[in-house]
Amino acid sequence: MHGIRRRQEREPTQDELQQAKQRVDRYRALNSHIMDLKAKSVFTKDSLDATKRLLEQNTELHTVWNYRRTIFTSLDEWQSQDARQQMLDGELKFLLDIITKNIKSYWMWNHRMWALSSLPRPEWQRELALVAKLLALDARNYHGWDYRRFVVAQLKDAATDKHAVDIQEFAFTTEQINHDCANHSAWHNRSKLLPEILAQRDEDGQLQALQAENDLILNAIYTDPDDQNAWLYYDWLLDIQKSDADRCRLLRNKIAMIRELLELEEDSKRPLIELVSAYAELERLQSGSVLETEKKECLETLRRLEGIDPYRVGRYTDMSRTLSKQWALAA
Repeated sequence: MHGIRRRQEREPTQDELQQAKQRVDRYRALNSHIMDLKAKSVFTKDSLDATKRLLEQNTELHTVWNYRRTIFTSLDEWQSQDARQQMLDGELKFLLDIITKNIKSYWMWNHRMWALSSLPRPEWQRELALVAKLLALDARNYHGWDYRRFVVAQLKDAATDKHAVDIQEFAFTTEQINHDCANHSAWHNRSKLLPEILAQRDEDGQLQALQAENDLILNAIYTDPDDQNAWLYYDWLLDIQKSDADRCRLLRNKIAMIRELLELEEDSKRPLIELVSAYAELERLQSGSVLETEKKECLETLRRLEGIDPYRVGRYTDMSRTLSKQWALAA
């Protein structure tokens, strides 16, 4: 695809086919053996070892993960704090070995949460550093981000200065967005943190924080005007404002930002759409705030979009009719 010649795959030899069949047969036999052990409620170290060997081959077996947890909690050693610590430390190392094989395995991340939560003496700060390294391998992995929120929540529960934890995590999202502005998970995590940070500031501090958000969004949009993440975040930022006056102020900032961008990329599709949408929302919130010349400019922009993006002519025509009716203008 995209001009890259497809690599010709050679036919496997008979020996390779036979070896593959043997691997499948061994896998099926082990899976059947474990299901039999589970049915008989066998909770021993041997059954624990058997589940480990199977999960090393396939991390998506949620029934086996569940069985493995039951085995752990059924062993006599589980009742000893020191023995449990040792067992689960080993479990975390096992999970770290297999995590790079399938970093998007929901069941594996779920099991790691259980293991950390069951540890008598968990090291949450070390776990936070570890998940940062894992996200460096796959920065947009939402499983990893979800797990990171879990770890941060534990740190925050134990912290005397909970606000400092939010600030540190907020800085991490800034770092990730500056590295890759299309990282939806980082934007999403930021949206969870910003309300907490704003709640700790006075009015001037909130305005400064919102201006910083505006600058971050502007940088992301300049980097890739057609990427949806920064635009979606701006819409969310509008939604959390306390008053329509605050929303109108942000909309005016957004319009000014888009105009600045269009001076460099006058036919960029997404900014043109956002410009029309911003004016429409501004007029809805504050009737009469959009000038007649600006309304006519919106209709002209929609006509331009029909030529720039002919596959969506129907959408732009419908938007033009709707705005013309609302604003009592000729389309």
